[in-house]
Order: sequence, then structure tokens, then C-alpha cells
Amino acid sequence: MKRKPPHKTPIQILNTVKTQRMIPLLLLLCFLPIVTTMAETYDQDFNGFPNGTTELGDGSVITGQAASIVDGRLQLTQDGEALGFSSFSVPAVPGSSQGFSITFDYELYDGPGSNDPADGFSLNYGNAPMGDPGQAEEGMAGRPGVTQNLSFEVDTWRNGDSEQGVNISGIVNETDIGQLAFENGTILNDGQRIQGSIEMSWDPGTGASFNTTGMNTNANFTGIDTAEFNPNDEHTFIISARVGGANQDLFIDNLIITT
Repeated sequence: MKRKPPHKTPIQILNTVKTQRMIPLLLLLCFLPIVTTMAETYDQDFNGFPNGTTELGDGSVITGQAASIVDGRLQLTQDGEALGFSSFSVPAVPGSSQGFSITFDYELYDGPGSNDPADGFSLNYGNAPMGDPGQAEEGMAGRPGVTQNLSFEVDTWRNGDSEQGVNISGIVNETDIGQLAFENGTILNDGQRIQGSIEMSWDPGTGASFNTTGMNTNANFTGIDTAEFNPNDEHTFIISARVGGANQDLFIDNLIITT
């Protein structure tokens, strides 16, 4: 078999004008940094802690006589015990000023045959200091030094009361801006146990959303205008709860904050 003679003028790929122009570009692309957007997350399932634990070692702060870890969940208020305010504070999560989402599971229980369930709780995002007990179902209203706050609130007192229900509220430049969204109704009845999930989010473009499951009256708010609320990456996240002469159990579990 005859071999084909070699090409008289072999093609010099690397010496073509087009390739010579492409080489610097190819080299540049090889060394360009790969830019990716990574979400920041605080994730706490409260597992692995002995009952009665009040220090989780993750930067959070548990405040109040009623608050501690019980059977792998965070208990913030106790039925039958008038122990006042409790809170769970999470330090600043980078990127929160550009938006965030929060989810957690909850359980509420009110023993039968005593007073109606009370009083309520809220999730707050703002410039309250770590460990601030908050104002429970009233967010951060009146708390010293709190000038910016967005609150997602659940008011369990009193069955049929006109203020009872779920709402979004806040503080802007030291001024209470009142209810931005509100649904009146009973959350749980005397002697009732309810459980479900809560999801809250805020975005500078689309506003605030608040959704719950398992309550007698659930929140179903989407894209709520938050007025002139001024976010900041240094803002904390605080769950605040309280009881008094009327009381209830409140358990929190599987808390996830994502920015």
C-alpha cells in the first residue's frame, strides 16, 4: 500500500493570525476569578443539648426564666407559670439587608380549665441588642434604643378579642408604624394544642411575607409594603414571647435563617 506523501506545507495551527489573537484572551479567561453568590445561613435544630441548656455555643442568646432546651426543642414560655418575657436572639447574618427568609416549627399548648391562652410571640429583625427580651406579640414597641424593626407577630390573647390574631408591624426611625397587615381571629382555644410551621421573608423590592400553618387563624400575607424600613447587615433576629396570669407553652424547633 502506498503511503500518502506528507503535505508540503503543514498547517501551523498556533501560527495563524486568528489563533495568535485568541491566545491572550484564552489565557485571561483561565485566570479570571469565578464569582459565585453564596447564601449565608443560620441553622439550629436544638438537638444534642441536655434539658435545661441555656447556652448553645453558636453566638445565640437565650433570655428569660422560662427559656431553655427541652427534649430537643427550645421552650420559651411555660403553661401554668407566670414567668414573664423570654427571647431567643440570633446575631447578624451577612447579607440580610438584601433580603432574608426565616422558617421554624412551633407548638402552642394551653392547659384546660384555667385562663385563656396568652400572650403571644413575635419574630423581629432590627437593631435591638442581643438578649433584648422584646415585647412578645407587640414586637419591639417601646424597647429602649430600638429605632428600626420589622416584626411578624402572633397574638394569642384573648379568644375573640379584636386585637387577637396575626400581623406584620414595625418601627421606622424610632416611630411605631402600626399594623402593615392584620388578620383578626383566635389562634388557639383553652385546652387546645396546635403545631405547624411559620415562614417569614423580606425583600427590598417585594416587601414582607408571613405565612403560618396549624393555627385556628393563619397568616397569609405576601408582598406587604414595609414603608421606609431601613435594613442593615448588623441587624439581629430575635424571637420574643411572654406570659402573665394567663399562660401557655411555646416550643420552637428547626430554625433556619437564610440571606
